Amino acid sequence: MPTVMLTGQKGIMNSRQARFQIVDVVAAFRPLTKMSRQIIGPATIPTLVRDAFRTAMEERPGPVLLELPEDIASEEAEADLVPSHPIDIPVAHPTAIARAADMILKAKRPLIMLGAAASRPRATGELGGFVQRTGIPFFTTQMGKGTVAGGTDLYMGTAALSERDYVHEAIDKADLIIAIGHDTIEKPPFFMGQADQKVLHIS
Repeated sequence: MPTVMLTGQKGIMNSRQARFQIVDVVAAFRPLTKMSRQIIGPATIPTLVRDAFRTAMEERPGPVLLELPEDIASEEAEADLVPSHPIDIPVAHPTAIARAADMILKAKRPLIMLGAAASRPRATGELGGFVQRTGIPFFTTQMGKGTVAGGTDLYMGTAALSERDYVHEAIDKADLIIAIGHDTIEKPPFFMGQADQKVLHIS
């Protein structure tokens, strides 16, 4: 989910209590957010706010943090807001699309895997349509569950384990796994071991 968080703390320009009350919130949140910045002056607010919303909403959507210290928040300033603009989603090169289509058409036992990054509100309809049109069976990772409705005979299950689950019988027999939205933060849904098995990764 795109999220913009705003935190505040003691003043940074001067501090009667020295620095023991000042926490480096920006550094603490940097590993958890797509962007983490401190507002150091009123004139920078329009640009930082616009950049925060753009970063939060662009692929992949996620949280951003802006820290507004109380001494900066108490200042008065006039600034024009930076208007938003449409965000263009990148499209794969035609050669890559043709190569992927060729791999799918040549596969005798293809299998679709839906991962965490496939779970996007604007993508689920297209993914469901793709599965129904092609008739290719699919399974999900734990974090990709619900991306496509599982109430059909094409649904093979969820790879909650990395191996030796019933869904791995289908995975082991597939000659091509179309991995849509696999994210390395997830538990591995399977371990590759077959020499004749290929994986097509679609980010």
